[in-house]
Amino acid sequence: MEVYNTLIIGSGYFSVGYAAACPGTVICEEQQICDTGFYLPLRSFGYRHYVPKTEEGQRLLRAFSSLSLFGQEQQNTNGFEFAFCKYLAERPVQLLLKCRVIYVNRRPDGVYDVTVQTNEGLTHLLAREILDTRDRAVAPYITVLFVCRSIDTVRERLCGAFDGAHVEPAFYAGRYALHIPAHVTDENRIKLAIYEKWRALDVDAKILYMAPVRYGTAGPEPTCDGYYENPIEAFEAGYLYGKERNR
Repeated sequence: MEVYNTLIIGSGYFSVGYAAACPGTVICEEQQICDTGFYLPLRSFGYRHYVPKTEEGQRLLRAFSSLSLFGQEQQNTNGFEFAFCKYLAERPVQLLLKCRVIYVNRRPDGVYDVTVQTNEGLTHLLAREILDTRDRAVAPYITVLFVCRSIDTVRERLCGAFDGAHVEPAFYAGRYALHIPAHVTDENRIKLAIYEKWRALDVDAKILYMAPVRYGTAGPEPTCDGYYENPIEAFEAGYLYGKERNR
């Protein structure tokens, strides 16, 4: 049975950067997509300029640039997952989606025996090292992506209805993101409350998508995508971290 050098729990740019730098790495991700740090939560539309320092970082940036996902000090998070998959299709990164880690047991020889659940049932993966890159922040915002004809007519009413909320433009004209602080952790309960309040406001704005965004009060770890504002920066941080740890 193959013994991986590193098993990473949680996918994302940092994880894939690490795997690109370190052959013998496998990534286990519970979700069915690989970009769980930027695309899945629509975490930010503001663009922070970043210049890659490595050829691998430049390769990923070219995938993003070919789809025009950065521009006018904004980033099109809706296209991130496609660009990420475009990069992964050309790289030998071992990524298991819809793969949940159930149990970790360290054998007497120091190798980790990891029980994982996939669509085919329970199976085992062996690894010499485990790296958990999941964001464990517990203080979420909810991002509400919406479309409207005139933001000036709805901004004040939306921000007034949701305490501490703020609005920022999304990548496309007429689309905006409303960031709402959440004071409970039940995602379904939060979404239902937002829908009910939104409907009662009767504003000329239509919700397109809602997603939780976790900005923990203590801040995410440097191994989490949530630590970074630019996906290329997160990827290259993982790449350089992998190179440093596996000299």
